[in-house]
Amino acid sequence: MPIRMKLKEKKEKVGTILDSDLLRKIKERSAREGRTISDIIQDALLKYNDTDSTKSELRKSAVTRFCSKPFNLNMREMNELLNEDIYEL
Repeated sequence: MPIRMKLKEKKEKVGTILDSDLLRKIKERSAREGRTISDIIQDALLKYNDTDSTKSELRKSAVTRFCSKPFNLNMREMNELLNEDIYEL
């Protein structure tokens, strides 16, 4: 039976509490992919950490700007939108 050798990486043990359904899914995926649970969680955390928080802030400010100003529609245009059949092709 081959012995799997990994390069020694600087790692630390972390204790946390996870939702039992989520942990079950991670265990199933781990078995399917032949990876450790630790590797799967580490990949997810790396991906989460790489997300650009600036984009999130820009989205929030865009929503605030969009919602803070009333639409510039006249009554006829509003009535057309309200009476439009959304299921019509």
